[in-house]
Amino acid sequence: MAYPALGGRYNDSKFQWRFPAQSMIVFSHMEGEPDKLKHQSAEYAYIGFDEVTTFTESQYVYLFSRARTTCGVPPRIRAGTNPGNIGHDWVKRRWGAWLDKRHANPAADGELRWYKREGDIELECDPDDPEGLSRTFIRASVWDNPYIVEQDPGYVTRLKALPLVERMQLLEGDWDVMAAAGLVFKREWFSIVKAAPAGATKVRFWDFAATEKKTAKADPDYTAGARVSISGNAYYIEHIVRQQATWAGVKALMVQAAQLDGTNVVIGIEQEPGASGKAIVYEIVSMPELRGHTVRGYRSSKDKVARASPWSAQAEVGNVKIVNDGTWDIETFLNECEWFPEGIHDDQVDAVSGAVQMFVPEEEEGIVYYEEPLVISPY
Repeated sequence: MAYPALGGRYNDSKFQWRFPAQSMIVFSHMEGEPDKLKHQSAEYAYIGFDEVTTFTESQYVYLFSRARTTCGVPPRIRAGTNPGNIGHDWVKRRWGAWLDKRHANPAADGELRWYKREGDIELECDPDDPEGLSRTFIRASVWDNPYIVEQDPGYVTRLKALPLVERMQLLEGDWDVMAAAGLVFKREWFSIVKAAPAGATKVRFWDFAATEKKTAKADPDYTAGARVSISGNAYYIEHIVRQQATWAGVKALMVQAAQLDGTNVVIGIEQEPGASGKAIVYEIVSMPELRGHTVRGYRSSKDKVARASPWSAQAEVGNVKIVNDGTWDIETFLNECEWFPEGIHDDQVDAVSGAVQMFVPEEEEGIVYYEEPLVISPY
């Protein structure tokens, strides 16, 4: 690294490089929206964002107030990113002249444009406008990085193995594609079989929604329990039960499914963050009707599309199969998959995502055994 050669000394407790001329390079974060205020009073000659789409627009714009200097170096703000993430929409809008194919006045890669704000509206202005700030966008892809392509040719192969939406975003740099109905799952990706192979490992995961349908018009979320097995490289969706029920009804549904599945089917349940999530898991684990069954709690990401991505990618290459034994509503499940994430309901998709997650090995540290063989994995 060139920093030591320039006299730089690194302080690993403050994440800072200091140089003889009293200049600094500081590594910091804005994990949450309020964290932007931690930068109050700072003076930055250069501000760089890594993966700017992981930030909100207000976080990004707030740091403009910190871009100031008296050392003679013009302040600069730079950002690198891929399409996707929570900031996709505002980044595409802010750099619309370069990214939006429908923009009325498109800009070429690297072309400078100037913008200023009038009230709540941002307007393009002339380069000589004293209130204008310049902006540009330079497109690049993995193919523009010969080092990584030559040194790790498998990287491109791994990008090609991503689900459709992420593959187009990260490999192709497509800013127009977003997770939408028909892009995460397609009906034709699923083959229908009569049974899973003998000896396949089986789990059932429960996605909770303790709400009961009270009127003909109300359509609350369902509690869904998906039994999934794995054999070789293939996943088999064997059975899904779903019901709009009270909490008492949900527990009764779980007990009935466990009795029909047998004790060889591990039960996974969604564990919400905090003490209340652990309490719910403990309540279920402690049910005498489930004695003899292995029950585990799993924390789940709130990003439903990210949770579904692993088996979306497997479905696209034919590794997710549906068992048609006449005991569950396959058509409703396929419709939900096709409309995900824009459909009215996504409970069955979430339940299968949780079941697939159960096949990923977890760290055993911290597992608490309440009553053998009842198990809970707390976080």
